[in-house]
Amino acid sequence: MKRLDTCYTCRFWEGQGLRQRGPKGACHRYPPVVTPRSPEGDFPVTISTAWCGEWKRVVSQAGEGEPDSTIYDDLVG
Repeated sequence: MKRLDTCYTCRFWEGQGLRQRGPKGACHRYPPVVTPRSPEGDFPVTISTAWCGEWKRVVSQAGEGEPDSTIYDDLVG
């Protein structure tokens, strides 16, 4: 079964590349992380098919006039 709660459909994910929804992107769920390799801080880079327990649906996916819910909410919640 294909996962519906991936980085690609998460409100915190910003894709890089084709129309800003490319195969790789940055997770903006938390502030940038400072490491020895990135002293200025960077957001974690993930692929669009990755997933985690912090997933939140992109708000624009909800229908007009409907609450922020979809038929998939019962599957991923």
